[in-house]
Amino acid sequence: MKHFILTSTLVLASCSVIFCQQDTLLPYTPEVLTGSYEALTDWSPLNVDPMWDVPIVPLNLQFDFPCFGDTAVAPGIRLTDIGGGIEIMMPDGEFHLLSATTCDINDVLNVADSDSTIVNGSTHRYVTEGESPNRIYKLEFNNIGFDYEMSMTQTAPSTAHFQVWLYENGLIEYHYGPNTITDLNAINFWPKQSAGISSYWNFYDFMGNFMWASGAPETPEFPLFYDVEYDSLNISLVYDGWNAWPSDGTIYRFNYFYTPIVNDVEMVAAGFELNAFPNPTNTAFTIYTERILHTGEHAELKVSDASGREVYKTTFQGKVTVDVMSWPAGIYTATVNGHAPKKIMVN
Repeated sequence: MKHFILTSTLVLASCSVIFCQQDTLLPYTPEVLTGSYEALTDWSPLNVDPMWDVPIVPLNLQFDFPCFGDTAVAPGIRLTDIGGGIEIMMPDGEFHLLSATTCDINDVLNVADSDSTIVNGSTHRYVTEGESPNRIYKLEFNNIGFDYEMSMTQTAPSTAHFQVWLYENGLIEYHYGPNTITDLNAINFWPKQSAGISSYWNFYDFMGNFMWASGAPETPEFPLFYDVEYDSLNISLVYDGWNAWPSDGTIYRFNYFYTPIVNDVEMVAAGFELNAFPNPTNTAFTIYTERILHTGEHAELKVSDASGREVYKTTFQGKVTVDVMSWPAGIYTATVNGHAPKKIMVN
């Protein structure tokens, strides 16, 4: 994507860019966390030569990775030349993209001769932690520079550290560490910068489905765009991208909820069932699912009234009690990603 020329004049209409609610399109729910960035120790290097510029090399993944309704195998999982992240080539030929940054990155050694402050280069480091079936592959982009800024200034004043974690159960995380970035416009050729996940890329038309962060990077929204051209998204009026680089300790988590089950009966039979008690109730109800209690996933619980209006929403880790004393009597519907909805009667 380096030095790609913006040619499109299309401005996206806000009514036409919402993702279809199908698991096969983008079966993830985003979440923003904070923590302490920990540089990898006892790491191994990827097979990337010094003074690298957008290398595309396979990752040394030791497990198959469930994603986007299918399973990716190690030879098809590699570094991407589209910003800083990972390309996933599925067995059926579909292409997906994990972007910890959409800015093109580079080895700071490429301008070391003109910048005496540069001592150490930029490296790709990885470790695999844990035991099957709970392993985590951690890929660190260490001390990276930014291609646009380096080509403009022949120096590397802006550097960053970040990691991409792939969990054996399909969860994805981006961890952001120390950086010296003060101006996003100085480090990227594109008008807007962000991070997120993209699915079903079509490189002939430069189009795909996007769920990228927008706004303050520590409290972003993740608007969904379906079948959108990349450069059109960059000039659209309905998408802003980041307004700064994420601060040290910011974590983006993408929870994976895909299941091939196609109807409510099959979902209940397979254990994707929400339980509520007491039901009916006029005070409170507790809703839970054994599946999430067992797996430890982070989900989102929503409750809507009979008209479809959302009346309650919260982060859901398998069990929560909801106070309904102020709710009008009626039938309400509780939903959690990937589970059969549950009807609740308030009397």
